[in-house]
Amino acid sequence: MISLMPQIEQVSIDTQYQWDFPLNTTKPANRALTSVWYVGLPLTSAHRGSHSGGGALLDQVAGQEHYLNEGTVYPHAALVEMITYHQRCFPTLAWRYLDLSHQTWETVRASIQDHPPDIVAYSVYTATYWWALIVAAEIKRVNPRAVVIFGNDHASLLYRDILQGTYGHELVDFIGLGNNGPFTMMGLLYALQGQLALERVPSIAYRQHGRVVVQAAPTYPLNRRYLPDYRLLAGEVQDSYDQAFTTWYAHHYTLPRMVTLPLDSGCQWGMHPKRRCKHCAIQGLTPKMAAVEQIIPTLETVVGELQANVYAAGDSTLGFSQQQWDGSFDFLDQLAAACARSPILHSQRFMLAYGLVAEFMQAAHLCQGFVRTWNVGIESFDPQLLKNDSKGINHGPEAILRAFELARSLDYRVYVSGIIGLPGTTLPQLHQEVQNWLALAETYQDILTTVSVALPALIPGSRMYYEAYQESATVRDWHGEYIPCRKLTERYIDQHTAVTMADVEAAVTEIGQGVLTIAQNGHNPIKFGGYMYGGVDETEHTEQTLLDSIMVHLR
Repeated sequence: MISLMPQIEQVSIDTQYQWDFPLNTTKPANRALTSVWYVGLPLTSAHRGSHSGGGALLDQVAGQEHYLNEGTVYPHAALVEMITYHQRCFPTLAWRYLDLSHQTWETVRASIQDHPPDIVAYSVYTATYWWALIVAAEIKRVNPRAVVIFGNDHASLLYRDILQGTYGHELVDFIGLGNNGPFTMMGLLYALQGQLALERVPSIAYRQHGRVVVQAAPTYPLNRRYLPDYRLLAGEVQDSYDQAFTTWYAHHYTLPRMVTLPLDSGCQWGMHPKRRCKHCAIQGLTPKMAAVEQIIPTLETVVGELQANVYAAGDSTLGFSQQQWDGSFDFLDQLAAACARSPILHSQRFMLAYGLVAEFMQAAHLCQGFVRTWNVGIESFDPQLLKNDSKGINHGPEAILRAFELARSLDYRVYVSGIIGLPGTTLPQLHQEVQNWLALAETYQDILTTVSVALPALIPGSRMYYEAYQESATVRDWHGEYIPCRKLTERYIDQHTAVTMADVEAAVTEIGQGVLTIAQNGHNPIKFGGYMYGGVDETEHTEQTLLDSIMVHLR
């Protein structure tokens, strides 16, 4: 049985594992690998017939034509980080980056048939687990010796369930644990070629002699890692991602595209599990930052050479300033000063960074020179709904509106997200939340890029899921390699609110309809998203049927 309790992340270097790459070895490879695929699956798969940038299409809502199979806006940073290490370690070993949000299943299947990989590594979320299995099954069908590696939140949390699961035990060979993706992947590639003992590979789980072997390791310090080199994917970015960026965000930016960089991870509110937000899907992170002296040359290449904006893919970038949290962090101060000194960056506002309302209010002037978009999680307008279940530092609608006024005065753009159907919600409160969201969109449509409003999805890694698992035999029965998030979310809403799942979904539809109408009337392409728990049951049944039809050829 795995522990689903959110844990404080440990950051250090465990010397029993190999961390220095490229590996300094004269040992010849005993297996000739010819190709490695790095596969990304969007949070909501385009193969569901809906859009991939935030959720399923809303029923009976016009103005969603642009969403259809648009593909994601930027590449998967974790996969590009692995590719960056791959290029240094194995310059002659062919690799392929594949984002299924930009490919049809027929195209992917034909590629597998023609040139199946020897090794395939996935970024797996709960909402994309079925498609990860489908692609793995097709690869194994064509090349039974292929090695399949799953990583990211869903796989690393449910590694035992997957490795011993109905499908996972047949399709998945290794699972990467935690946040050491490039070191796990490079070590495994050396091990599969006979050049490194498997026991020296960090943060990995696998089957051996009928049991699951777990080689857990602390997180390698972020400030000692190579940042992703997007020059390796310049063609893919131009061919696959630019169109989606142009559709939604070109209106707000000077540069024509966007990429992601892991500049920080963690959240100051995560120093102890009891202080964590229940609605955070990624638990266990602790504050850590990349080295500024490494960040600036990377940003100069991305911004100056690739002409790309940068999504600072972290949990609290705007919270890492010296004037916050008793002066414990000065990362944002250093970054602002370094960008101001850079001849390439000093005149550019190119970054999308995350911060809660209080964090933005304290950092807004500091980062005005280089941050273009503030990605804010306001969670809820009603502070009573957040009292027991969140950090609760947004302090209600008045503070939110003050932050938006500040954002407008400093010419920021805003990507805003929240949750409806929180514990304690009554029907009048739900209606008021809808009105607040629509009023926000109407008032600040000139600076909004995206409005994303989701239900409180129960997914592995969240405190909600942990508590539901501990308290309910039903949830434990539902637990496994696949998590029925829609059923769990409906159960959670029934137990903890005075509204129904249908009420909340109707509220999401009303917000979506309103936001899209406002955008159409104002000619500002505001994007709306509201789907966090995967496909509806009928589509997931279709996906499982497709998977089973492939599995017949493997058994």
